[in-house]
Amino acid sequence: MAKKGRFAEFGDAIRNFWNSPGIPNFIEILEKGLDKELFFDPEKAGERIPLEDLPVDFRLRQSGFLRKSYERIFPVSHLFRITHRYEREFLDGFMPLAAENYIGRGSYKFVYALPWNQVVKIGKSKLPSDPIFGSLYKEVQKNLGKYLKPEEIRLMEFLQQGVWRESLRDEIRFKFARLGLERLHYWKLKSLIPDLVLPTRFFMGLRFRKSPFGIPVITLTPCDNQNLLPGKHLKEFIRLNEKIRQNPIQDALFPKWKLNFDTHRFGVVSKAKLKKIALDFHRVIEVTRHLANEEKLIFDIHSENIIITIPDFELKIFDYHVFDEHLYEPSKENPSPEVDHINLIKEFVRSFELG
Repeated sequence: MAKKGRFAEFGDAIRNFWNSPGIPNFIEILEKGLDKELFFDPEKAGERIPLEDLPVDFRLRQSGFLRKSYERIFPVSHLFRITHRYEREFLDGFMPLAAENYIGRGSYKFVYALPWNQVVKIGKSKLPSDPIFGSLYKEVQKNLGKYLKPEEIRLMEFLQQGVWRESLRDEIRFKFARLGLERLHYWKLKSLIPDLVLPTRFFMGLRFRKSPFGIPVITLTPCDNQNLLPGKHLKEFIRLNEKIRQNPIQDALFPKWKLNFDTHRFGVVSKAKLKKIALDFHRVIEVTRHLANEEKLIFDIHSENIIITIPDFELKIFDYHVFDEHLYEPSKENPSPEVDHINLIKEFVRSFELG
């Protein structure tokens, strides 16, 4: 009995240690340094980064006719961070938005440039059946207090009290859980390759649109913001000058090219810089393998998610999503789905011709 008592005492000591207010929690670790890294003074923000220094194809995916028509009828106006203070909802961090500052859209977000060399990404409406809401979302749903700040939990509960339909209360919880999910996706990569992942702040936002009737259209949605860096998307460095031979039909309909890195397209990239970029790519490969092998997750990386900064020529990843492995269909050549991503990176690095 004495031995069992000592073990119980030891267990209590460990629990007390981890529950100590001196031990930082998930969000404290996640947001450490962001106030400094994302600080801006609108009055002293300096000059805007010239358009020619931004990726040429910075408009990631253009919207269709219906979406563009909607944007004209209900143009965006501004965005606030929304939290819970003084026992009610509280708006902070005014961000002016305008159609001319619309950069483009990804699969899950609309992107706008802000006047102080930052971008804000506004979450698009998604159904719970979307593949992004896999095992990690279930983890967040079970532990909201781990991935949301106390004031965000209070805000969620406050907003839920203001609606009477159960479906609306569920929708509010869904949006807050998605905010936690975005943080978790970011943390998966930030904890493994912190210097390559662009600092990002995630928050619950309130977006305002103007309507023809003078009544604003207000949407609660998870958002994030980042600093805008001068640089080019990875694929803008690619020189397509060598075709991969396939069968005649594939050559005609789905041509493939070798990915060759153009070292002189945006200034001369020195051999030392190329070695550093290649090393960083190998680190990305190791992270991709680790997530696939240890956690059965696929890091969904594309050339639009990576930029090489100018004039420093450094690798930076600015968009982060990981999906459950079972959502991908393996091919005959690559029975494990992450291999497709890895082979693409390897082919690109081989074109550096570093030996």
